[in-house]
Amino acid sequence: MRTLQDTKPIWHALIWVVIYIVSVNIGDYVGEVIAFPAMTSVVLMVLSVVLLVYLRVGRRLAFYGVRRVMSGTLPRTLFYVPLFAIAFVQYFTGFASDLDWQTVVSVVLLVVAVGFIEELLFRGFLLQALRTRGGVTRAIIISGVTFGFGHLVNLLRGYSIPDQALQLVGAVLIGIALAYCVVLTGSILPGVVFHVLFNLSGALTAHSVLGDSITIGIVAVVMIPYILFLRNRLAKAGPAVPTSADPERSVAETVRTP
Repeated sequence: MRTLQDTKPIWHALIWVVIYIVSVNIGDYVGEVIAFPAMTSVVLMVLSVVLLVYLRVGRRLAFYGVRRVMSGTLPRTLFYVPLFAIAFVQYFTGFASDLDWQTVVSVVLLVVAVGFIEELLFRGFLLQALRTRGGVTRAIIISGVTFGFGHLVNLLRGYSIPDQALQLVGAVLIGIALAYCVVLTGSILPGVVFHVLFNLSGALTAHSVLGDSITIGIVAVVMIPYILFLRNRLAKAGPAVPTSADPERSVAETVRTP
């Protein structure tokens, strides 16, 4: 994996995406067999720790955005306000009727792990890998579209086709916006927080095709102009994410904030 990280970074990213998908399905299957619904949460928390150790040992945490927002870059994103505004939209449908404290704890653990892993894989590994093979805008679009279509695996988890189609549209738009924010600030951490809040609201609330359609409509109305705003900011200010994958060089040496 270390060799792939430097020589074939896209394959490195895709292999980790596959590991993530397999881990989710193993967690779901084992949890069903042993009647322990929180098993997937446990598996993904372990995977999160494995990823952190993997990057820590390789001195790649900052390179993949597991760091604070770079000084002076946060205003370029309009302080993430549009993203965090839509993180709570789903609560307008009301809470799900079958919630109990055990379910809530399991859901919180799951969305925290999913939020971190997906941001690291798609806005860390994949986005940086694509940047080594082409322009920044191309990398942002491809990583966002890949993130959206990656949600098609949820069909295996019982999602209906209408639900999946709505999720795909929302995920592509959000994925592109988050990728722009990472390029502008050098950090995936605000995206992790947003991802956790957005998924948590989706997991705790009631769902219907009408309600989900309204949610995605609101997401589209907010995200499309926000993406155009971020695109304009990037054109003016330039990227803040390091393009060198040399683990021996510090972020301060590899990045110059425009």
